[in-house]
Amino acid sequence: MEAAVKPARPRGLRRIALALLLLLLPLLLMAVVHEVSQYYNMVTPPQVLRLVLADRIFDTGELPPFGAVLPPARPAQAVTLPDAVPETQADGSPTAASWYRLPFELSEPAREPYLLSLQHRPEAMVYLDQYLVTRSHPDDASNRLQRSLGLGRQPVLINIAPDMLDAGPHAIYVRLAEPGFEGTKLSAVLLGPAAQMQRFHSSRDVRQSLRAATALAGLVIGIFLLLVWLALRQEWVYGLGGFFCLSVALLLSPYLLAAAPLPSPWWRMVLDVGDLLSKVALLVLVARLTAWPARWPVMLALGVAAIGLPIDAWAALTGQTWLDFSRPWPWWALGSRLTLLVAAAGLMLLAALRSGRLVAAAAALAVGLSLWAWVYVSFFALIMNKLFLVVDVNMVGHAALVLLAGLTLQQRFVASLREQQRVRQDLERQVEARSRELEQRFRELQHSEQLRSAAAEREHLLQEMHDGLGSQLLMAKLGAESGLDKRELAALLDDCIDEMRLTVDALSVSDGDLTQLLANLRHRLGARLAAAGLTLSWQLADTPLLPCLAGTGGRELVRIVQETLNNVLHHAGATEVVFCTQLEADGTAVRLSISDNGLGMPAEPSAGQGMRNMRKRAARLGATLSWHAAASLSVVPGAPPRGTELRLRLPLDAPRISRA
Repeated sequence: MEAAVKPARPRGLRRIALALLLLLLPLLLMAVVHEVSQYYNMVTPPQVLRLVLADRIFDTGELPPFGAVLPPARPAQAVTLPDAVPETQADGSPTAASWYRLPFELSEPAREPYLLSLQHRPEAMVYLDQYLVTRSHPDDASNRLQRSLGLGRQPVLINIAPDMLDAGPHAIYVRLAEPGFEGTKLSAVLLGPAAQMQRFHSSRDVRQSLRAATALAGLVIGIFLLLVWLALRQEWVYGLGGFFCLSVALLLSPYLLAAAPLPSPWWRMVLDVGDLLSKVALLVLVARLTAWPARWPVMLALGVAAIGLPIDAWAALTGQTWLDFSRPWPWWALGSRLTLLVAAAGLMLLAALRSGRLVAAAAALAVGLSLWAWVYVSFFALIMNKLFLVVDVNMVGHAALVLLAGLTLQQRFVASLREQQRVRQDLERQVEARSRELEQRFRELQHSEQLRSAAAEREHLLQEMHDGLGSQLLMAKLGAESGLDKRELAALLDDCIDEMRLTVDALSVSDGDLTQLLANLRHRLGARLAAAGLTLSWQLADTPLLPCLAGTGGRELVRIVQETLNNVLHHAGATEVVFCTQLEADGTAVRLSISDNGLGMPAEPSAGQGMRNMRKRAARLGATLSWHAAASLSVVPGAPPRGTELRLRLPLDAPRISRA
């Protein structure tokens, strides 16, 4: 019976439900933000007056041109606040400064201090009846170029004395200076008791605190990510995330700075270019974090940056305004940024649907909320800017994105550290296992070397016994078989015994004591050499232990001395041999010299087997061997120079005996 195939429809339905949730939830959150902002801007306490009906007149005078103060220069126009005026009028002529008159009436006189609150752009003067109550920045023509993304308005909170508010009619006059690139804008005017107004403005303080916190978080996280990127140059995503966070902090700076840090139009250029680059960085960052396989997001971001940066810089230099939609630049500026945000939100949404992970879904919500916050502010603050007072809620999207970038890259950084820790632990385990393996192999090699050394030592000792004691025993055997005289045979056997004892003595001195080796040699051979008419003279100085004579090295030295004495007995015709030891002046070696008073060496001595064997033994000790005429030695003071001197230089730092 065939197994039933499970349909894939439930999985598809879950994806559709997730997609609808990720699409609608940012819109729902944006609606909540809108309602909250409008509630705090529109709902006022009972004793607070919200003045929204005003008369507007374009006039450049320093005094209000209304009523009894001055006759109007031209007819007033009734408007509803908030009111916005572009830089130029419909006929293309520049817009002049404007006056607003807001009438109100009090049923009873004020008994406590009042506060007058409004937001304006650009500079303003405020009168209460005929009294000037405040004046912002001087109305200087150079200030027309000051610009901050077209959303910044200067808040004003003015103290009003109770004696200025009697019962009856009153009027507030507000003069806005000539509009700059951003135009003019005046919010609704609020007037009420100081205590109630301060509570009412607490929401504005909260918004300002959120902006400051977001800007500070962007600054700190951005610097941290840039430092991580500088340490890990191959991980350029940290540098991109740091640049994005710093650009967000830059965009929020107009709400925190008391004045522009750069003269116009350079400050506006910095903000406009930073705004575009932040969107470009967001798209590239989303493409990188989602590991998007196609290259079109990065190409789109780089293309918009390449085209948009010179255009936005030119618009700032030439004074193009965000509010003048009769020109193409505002449409380009909004369209390019909208394209980048929609692409970033789309990529994040697709990545969340593909992975199904909670982290990806949260990132998609953050990018979607940032998109809708930007659309909300751009549409109602720039395009349809007379519908209602718009609070710049882009900080909500900025905060979400900064938090998203910080948390995502923090998780990436922590995951990288954990991976490095895992790799390091694996490497330590491998090194430990390899170390144990090498130690085991070293012990095996050491044991094998010990066996090889023991075998080589046995072989060498057997060779020595064969060449020395063995040959002498063979001679004794042949002499006995041929009927050799008993005394001669006894002498041969004595030689065998001496040879054996010399070998044992040489092996017994294993610490490298040259004096002890020579003393043993004198003890064993002194009587035989004296019987042969050869006198030994010893001139031994105190010498340190020689490493080259340790172990079996002493036997090599004894063989060299034996061969030298044999040459003296059989070829030199000498009657005296002098042994002399001396430590060299630089302390690097001990010199042993053996001199005789014989016939001396020929001018061109032949290198026989004996001399070759002596050189090989010296080489195994790391020593140098040479022969000289004894004339330079002057063995016997006053005697004519004659004889041969053997010089053996034994180094103090030479390694132990070599088998080469």
